[in-house]
Amino acid sequence: MTAQPSAEALPEVLDTEAITGRLAGIVDGETPLRVVAANVLGRATGPRIVLAYRTVGPDGGGPTLIGKIYADRERARRLHSLLAELHALDLAGQECGVPRPIAYIPELGMAIYVAAGGRTLDQLEGRERREGVVSAAHWLAAMHSSGLGLDRRFDLAVESGNLSEWAQIVARQHPPLAEATAHLLERLNWLGHRIELSTTVPIHKDFQYRHIFVDHGRVVVIDLDEARSGDPAFDVAHFGANLRLLALREGMTDDQLGVLESAFLDAYASRTGYRPDLRHEFFHAYTCLKIAKQLVRGRGPAPVPTGAELSRQLELILEEGMRCLQA
Repeated sequence: MTAQPSAEALPEVLDTEAITGRLAGIVDGETPLRVVAANVLGRATGPRIVLAYRTVGPDGGGPTLIGKIYADRERARRLHSLLAELHALDLAGQECGVPRPIAYIPELGMAIYVAAGGRTLDQLEGRERREGVVSAAHWLAAMHSSGLGLDRRFDLAVESGNLSEWAQIVARQHPPLAEATAHLLERLNWLGHRIELSTTVPIHKDFQYRHIFVDHGRVVVIDLDEARSGDPAFDVAHFGANLRLLALREGMTDDQLGVLESAFLDAYASRTGYRPDLRHEFFHAYTCLKIAKQLVRGRGPAPVPTGAELSRQLELILEEGMRCLQA
């Protein structure tokens, strides 16, 4: 049975006076903030509890803070440390960023940071969306070239096991697509033995359009919980597969999707020299199977489809995985 963050922690983390006191004792040299409201946003895989805190300062308004509580307290420490390092690097200057870390509370297994402002890429349209995609590519290039040393490493053997588990989940919960899922898994396993991966570059590992906020031209990327050393092709292909998901949800034409895909790849390549190869194809198809698993479990980028729309998106994303591997 999967462990859950301790329910005993909830009374304190929902107590605005208690959290205000915690922050006052941890955050030195900062303008004092008073927490005036606390709300649970959701429970995600991992597992974790996510909260939002509304604050006020001496002059009135204050930032919204996000608190994440983990059953594995090491994950909270790791997230806080990573945000602190990336925030200090400032990545590509004022163009890109990450949420500003506020506090790590080890006894609660909790990391607190400032909520990102602006809109996610799927909430943008036209030129704004294209410019946001370009900025996202610049953020990713800066992350990959940051030289950060992360204490976790991408493990293809572990990920191969995940792929098998995901395929079983999709087949069990959506039997009409069991054969297509098995075929995609077979192709992924075949290609997985024929590629050579890097495990030296800091990667996000969940880089997708709902985790990218654009605010007055500046990009802030959230949800770095899974960051580790790995292959840059993972993030590039992961973003591309999720962009395909957005396209099939919105009914984009091939030309509309092509503009966004080219904008992202060209912007990333201009700063890294990246060229898609077999690794890119593998990770694109890998992400398609991951998306299928998320869809049948009611997770992944919102909004989560149901009924006939769920079946349509599942079928198309599995087809996309096979298309990529057969190209």
